[in-house]
Amino acid sequence: MKARFILTSLLIFIFSTLPAFAQGNCSDIFKAELENISGVDTVIASDNGFLAILKEGSKKQTVSAVSQINKLRINNAGGCNFSDTAVAIMNSDFEQVKSASSASMPIKDVARLLYDYVYKLSPVQVEENLKGYERLSELDPKNNYYKARAEHYTQRAELVKTRSEFISRCLKQFPGDKTISDLKIKRDFYLFVVDKDSPLKTAEAFIDKVAQESPRPDKKMCVIAYSADLDNRQTSCPAEYQKILNSNEEELLMRHVQSLPGYQLQLNINGYKALNKLAPHSALYTNKLAAYEAKEQGLQRLLNLRTVSGEKLISKSSNRGNTLYATITNEALDGKSVSANRKLFRLLTDYYAASGYAYKKCVLKNSAGKTLGTISCSNSECTFKQ
Repeated sequence: MKARFILTSLLIFIFSTLPAFAQGNCSDIFKAELENISGVDTVIASDNGFLAILKEGSKKQTVSAVSQINKLRINNAGGCNFSDTAVAIMNSDFEQVKSASSASMPIKDVARLLYDYVYKLSPVQVEENLKGYERLSELDPKNNYYKARAEHYTQRAELVKTRSEFISRCLKQFPGDKTISDLKIKRDFYLFVVDKDSPLKTAEAFIDKVAQESPRPDKKMCVIAYSADLDNRQTSCPAEYQKILNSNEEELLMRHVQSLPGYQLQLNINGYKALNKLAPHSALYTNKLAAYEAKEQGLQRLLNLRTVSGEKLISKSSNRGNTLYATITNEALDGKSVSANRKLFRLLTDYYAASGYAYKKCVLKNSAGKTLGTISCSNSECTFKQ
């Protein structure tokens, strides 16, 4: 008897809860069907109905999406009746689109659904937030919170616009300024590489000059200035930026260092030393620094090779771009046979490869300026061509 009573109670419970389960399932089905409509971008659901926000498109595409939504309410799916389901429809600017599907939905419910969407937007989506809170203020004019958020994002939008214009002007003008070698910018962080002895003073003078033509953003800037050899660093950064200074400076400095030609050994060494200070645990910076230091040391060993008498084998050297020009001393060449010279050139080629070949090419010349041959390197191998 007891078992029969328990079974009967369980059956009553199951059948009494089936409508609630069905109702919840129908809501999910309807939401999924709405999301499958090609012109619908986002769907927000609540117990009082749905809000469908359409994708940006033509009037024809909007009419088509509204028509499909109305048809969906007529059709039944999964045993669900959608005829009484209220659906508010808005375009991509959050303007409400007239439709029979939203006739039964009070404005306060539309506002709640829109707020559910706007509230979840990222703060960096300034234009989207501004449009959302402006529309919410129209739907609920007495809501001071919506007004305050709309004003906040109006100011943010103005800042974004002013900042963008100022940054654009800076990036446009610096290549024509002989005192500025490079400029990297991320929001309110400005990293300058300058050709003068006073990096910060030079950077601030440039910013002041730009500000005469384009309004300076209201938000404070963090200015990081390096000398051209990256050996001297000066900053002017507000206290509130100190916690994020390192990560932003590292990103900007890395962008500068990555733009340096590989044959500028000392600049790359100084660059990766500076990056190493900012991120001492970075294996990338440690390995890059070690690689460039090895190339520099290999180059110096090459340039300091001596003949039997102790005279330098390479009497002078210079570079143009990625090509090294090395003058072989007369002592190493005079009176030597062609085969002896060829052997010397082969030895120099092997040594140049083993030293890390700081430059892709090394042109060997005699003291009269005549080209003796060229060492060309690629993929850890070097060849000599006479």
